[in-house]
This record gives sequence, structure tokens and C-alpha cells, in this order.
Amino acid sequence: FRFESFFRCEMSSPLLLSLLFLIPLSTAHSQYIPGGSNLVEKDILNKIQKHYDQRVRPPATNASLPNGPVIVKVNIMIRMLSKIDVVNMEYSMQITFREQWIDRRLAYDRFFDNENDYPKFLTVPHVKKNLWIPDTFFPTEKSAHRHMIDTENMFLRIYPDGKVLYSVRLSLTNSCSMQLQMYPLDVQVCNFDLISYAHTTKDIVYEWTEPDLTKPKDGPVQLKDGVGSDLPNFLLDGVPPVNKECTSHTNTGSYDCLRMQLVLRRQFSYYLVQLYAPTTMIVIVSWVSFWIDMHSTAGRVALGVTTLLTMTTLQSAINTKLPPVSYVKIVDVWLGACQTFVFSALIEYAFVSYQDSARQHEKSMNAHTMRKAQKRRNQMEMLEDADIYQPPCTCHLGETRPPTWSEKFRKYFTKPDYLPARIDFYARFIAPLGF
Repeated sequence: FRFESFFRCEMSSPLLLSLLFLIPLSTAHSQYIPGGSNLVEKDILNKIQKHYDQRVRPPATNASLPNGPVIVKVNIMIRMLSKIDVVNMEYSMQITFREQWIDRRLAYDRFFDNENDYPKFLTVPHVKKNLWIPDTFFPTEKSAHRHMIDTENMFLRIYPDGKVLYSVRLSLTNSCSMQLQMYPLDVQVCNFDLISYAHTTKDIVYEWTEPDLTKPKDGPVQLKDGVGSDLPNFLLDGVPPVNKECTSHTNTGSYDCLRMQLVLRRQFSYYLVQLYAPTTMIVIVSWVSFWIDMHSTAGRVALGVTTLLTMTTLQSAINTKLPPVSYVKIVDVWLGACQTFVFSALIEYAFVSYQDSARQHEKSMNAHTMRKAQKRRNQMEMLEDADIYQPPCTCHLGETRPPTWSEKFRKYFTKPDYLPARIDFYARFIAPLGF
């Protein structure tokens, strides 16, 4: 009785009736998608994917061209650069690859009356397989893989106006057509291209992301701190994005392309210590042969052969680190010159030894003839002066003294009259000056 009377009394109140009608209306409004202000991500995804077809590329980015291409903005962050292999002409790097494009079919701002009611973006990596994504590939790539630990290193964002941001972490081994004519003073430029595999320029056009002038490091190609400065033999001079034409033209159509270049400058200090200093010392050691007495055959031949074999071994070791190219490199000129000087030192001694032997033989023949003539003269003089005895002269024996250090040193810089010795004398100065 009390409840019924209370209910009649309260129902007669206009304020209570208004509240009873507003409660179900507010509940229905929270479940209403087209004009709702409390729309959640799940409702947004369900709504935008309801009539979405991932098999069809998005409408043209430029709305004034209904049949125009989709413009894909690209920017790259290089996280790691390593394993620059000159023999196989390849290098490895790890990048964060980002692409942006506009797909108006995914715009969700039209579901809201107030722009403050919807989220700034949706991070939805799990719906990647249900969305259209550019079919970008890298022509210079030899091998690559995605990073799957702990989960796939990838995210996908959808913005209210339909802009899509796709970012993925990749590790690639790329080929680089190296020109080694100036090795080891060379600068290598490695091209890194990206092209659409199936969509021609009528469907997809790639562009570098416009740099932010307020952030100098926020360009289309970014480098993580320390990248390029820890390479063993190279120094990364820069990674400029290139705007020149690199479109791929095939019999199936023309495919748009973007190109990034890695400018790698070889560090000379390593080769100065490991190449130029050892070969220079070997050449200098071969010149010691010019200062050794020409009659020390064993010492001069052993020195010449040892330096020649050492030079040949060092040249073979250096060539194993380079590809077998058909053109001449700077290092080939240097090693060839060093080997020529070492070989010339050995040939010089062979010539000196031959000249000395020839003159010694000629001298011995002349001495033999002179001895016979002197013997006949002596016999004639003995018959004529048989009664007169004249002792041999010994006045010069008391004047002998050991040579001083200055005289010994001056002997090496005094041009001798004997031809083989004179050849050694000239070689001591001509070889260093020529080298």
C-alpha cells in the first residue's frame, strides 16, 4: 500500500518522469556509432573495416585526379652498418623503414561531431594483414629478414584523416658495385634503391618525407648516433637521399624508384701500417746489397732472394683481400714498383758479378803473359849483371798505418776506378732517388 501510493505520488511529478525518459536515451546514445562521442577503438576498427577491401589500392592521394597514383612518403633510419666486404662487394645494415600514405577509406573523423572526441591515432599492428600496404622491395638486397624477438618489430598507425604510417625493422645484406681503381685511396658510393614490385607509376609514386627545418636531424634519412664511425676500414661520409631518375623500365611497365646513397671513404691509416710501411722496408733492405763487397757472393745472393720472396708473399696476401678485377689498381702499381726495385737489386749484383769475373779473367790472362815476359827479362838481366847484387827496396814498409774512420767512411762515397765497383757506387744513389 505504501509503495503504490509512493509510486503514484512520484510518477505524478514532472521531474521524475523526465529522468525516467532520459536514462534509456543516454544508454542508447553510448551504443550509437555514427554520432557517438565515446566511441572506442574496437568500434572504430569494426566500422572502417566493414566495407574495406584490402585487394584494391587506395584512391588517388590528389583528390583532383581521380585516377592518379597513391603517393607514398618514405623515410629511413639507419641503426647499424657493418660487414663491408670488398671481395664479395656487399655490406650489411639494419634499418627502420617507414612508409606513409593516405587511405581515405580508413578515415574515422567522420564518425564524430567533435574532433576532441576521437583519438589522435590508432596503433593497430595486428590488423596489418587486413589492410592494403605498398609492395615495396629493394633491388640491391641479397638477403634480408625481419626481427621477430620478442614479437615482430613493426607497428601500424591509422590517423583520423586516413593517413597510415607503417614502420618495420629490417636487417639487409645489399650488393654494392665497387670501383677499385683508386684502392686503397678510394671512395665507394653504394646505392640503396626501393621500388614497387607490381604497381607501376600510374598506381604508386614514392617521395622522400619532407625534412623538418626546425629539426636538422629529422630528414628523410636519419643516422643513429655512432653509425658509420665504428667501421674498421671505412668512414661513412654521408647518406644523402638522391632525387635523380632511377625509375625501372621493363617490358611490363615503368616502376617508380627512390634511391639512397652511402658514401664510404676508406681509412688510409690501416694500409699505411699494414701495406706501405712493410713494402717500403723490404725495398730498403734490398739496397743493403749495394754496400756489401762484391766478392761476398753468398751474402748478396741470399739477401736478394729473401727480399724478393718476401715481397712476392706479401703481394699475394694483399691480393687475397681483393676481388679478381681486370683493371689496374693503385695498389698494383705500388706493389709492382716495389717488386721491380727488389728484383733490380738482384739483377744488379748478377751484372756486377759477371763484369768482375770477366775482368778478373782478363787480368789473370794479362798477368800470365806479363809473368812470362818478366821472367825472360829477368833471365837476360841476370846474365848481364851477374856480378852486381842489389837488395830489394824496403823503404815503404815503415810507412804503413791503419786507416782512420773518416777514411773508411769516405771510401764508400769515393767513386772507384774499377767498373764493377763503380756500378755498385752509382746504384747506392740511383735506386733511392728513383724509388
